[in-house]
Amino acid sequence: GGVVAIPTDTIYGLCCLAEDSRAVARIYQIKGRDFSKPLAVCVGALEDFTKCVKVGRCGDLISDLLPGGITVVLPRSTPDINPDLNPSCGTLGVRIPDHPFVLDLCRRVGRPIALTSANKSNTGNTVQVEDFRELWGEVDLVVDGGHLGESRASTVFSLAEEDRRHTIIRVGRDHEKVLQALERHGYK
Repeated sequence: GGVVAIPTDTIYGLCCLAEDSRAVARIYQIKGRDFSKPLAVCVGALEDFTKCVKVGRCGDLISDLLPGGITVVLPRSTPDINPDLNPSCGTLGVRIPDHPFVLDLCRRVGRPIALTSANKSNTGNTVQVEDFRELWGEVDLVVDGGHLGESRASTVFSLAEEDRRHTIIRVGRDHEKVLQALERHGYK
């Protein structure tokens, strides 16, 4: 199971095929991450969302927000997604990064890619490959996309509740854009 460090539209990430249980476990091992903390996935297009989650009535909202520095948490569309990926969660965070390399990678692979920050758990965000040098020997490939600029992870929000309610899980990049879109689409 291959694990690759890649540049994204927010920070550097560690990724693997979401369907590869060994690679998913390696990401947790490399990061020293608690297995109860879920991983998000990224896809290359809006139509790929349904391979991972139940979009329901929020398709218009999602198309307004993505691609971008946003992770949307929705109910899983099991059994389409690997049951070893976040097995204790009935939901899954999905994003479409606004970065040409990641979008091209997702489109070429054509399957969901598990993605999390390229760092040890509970340490700072990484905006250049030098920031996570201690992980280089543990991953299969490091893609150097240069300095990424501002160190800001994606805004994560959940639409998994009924009655058009949302929950902001993490404030990050594009937070204001999320709040404005939620209001425009009638979410509480």
